[in-house]
Amino acid sequence: MALSRLERTPRARSSSFLCLELRRVGRRGARRICPGGKRATSRRVGTELLNAAGKVTANGTVAAHLKRPGAGKIVLTLLPADAGLFPHRYRWRVVAVLGRCPGKAPADCEQSLPAKGERAFRLRPVRAVGCTGGSAGFVANGPRAHKTVALTFDDGPSEYTPGFLDLLRRKHVHGTFFEIGQEIAGREDTLRRILAEGSEIGNHTTHHGALPGYADLAATNRSIRAATHFEPCLFRPPGGAYNSAVIAAAGEAGLRTVNWDVDPADWSTPGSAAVYSRVVGATQPGSIVLMHDGGGDRSGTLAALPSIIDTLQARGYRFATVTELLGERLLYRPYG
Repeated sequence: MALSRLERTPRARSSSFLCLELRRVGRRGARRICPGGKRATSRRVGTELLNAAGKVTANGTVAAHLKRPGAGKIVLTLLPADAGLFPHRYRWRVVAVLGRCPGKAPADCEQSLPAKGERAFRLRPVRAVGCTGGSAGFVANGPRAHKTVALTFDDGPSEYTPGFLDLLRRKHVHGTFFEIGQEIAGREDTLRRILAEGSEIGNHTTHHGALPGYADLAATNRSIRAATHFEPCLFRPPGGAYNSAVIAAAGEAGLRTVNWDVDPADWSTPGSAAVYSRVVGATQPGSIVLMHDGGGDRSGTLAALPSIIDTLQARGYRFATVTELLGERLLYRPYG
């Protein structure tokens, strides 16, 4: 059945739905996570809170990323806290009503997996610890075949970075932040937040020096790792300046060199209108967009970003981290 034919909040007798039901061990009631809906099927899921009697006491939707790689498989990614789930032991089952249920309550027509009882698991906190694709090489854009774009932010972390993160979270968009090692001290929480909210961290040298060697890049990696447990796999050369020696040094440090193909020159603080028009005018499928969240007054860039995201989404673009744009992936590890 097509996901668009499933209801996110399946209360009517005619509803068709497919939900993951989770019961926290030691507590009564349950939570359900339900894909479907007529719009944003791949970007949002429904949530329901059930009391001990199985009655719905609250419902809504949350941001998620949903893929259907095959007819019998659904892959759903979301922040557990958004759905009211926190590290603990849970029991789970999948419940479904596929088709009309005339004259009966939906519960009378439910199918479940497993057919009887529930299965147990422990929800553990995870954190990003690295990424694939960190080897010698140079890119300035991703594949042109799909309308996917990477927003990147240089010269942080800074006092402006939390504002950028607030906006990305509100828009359900991820970005890639290329960090300067000397700016990390005192802003470790900001770096951890970048990763916790699904964005990515890259290496932007220790002191923003041109044409760095291996020692500089390795030192910045250590600073990022000490603050976050994350090992970056991307390097952004200051000013975009590079040569074969820089690419080789980056590869030795486990980093791919990443420049851009869209530059609004926001470092010169041209104003939010100029930043907006330059980005949306130059973006194409596979673009890597250069912006700045540090190194100066970044209020203009921050002010332009909501309209940039809205306009590109209206044109059919989706957003990804650079690693995802290049067909690689972030690596996560449970802890605690």
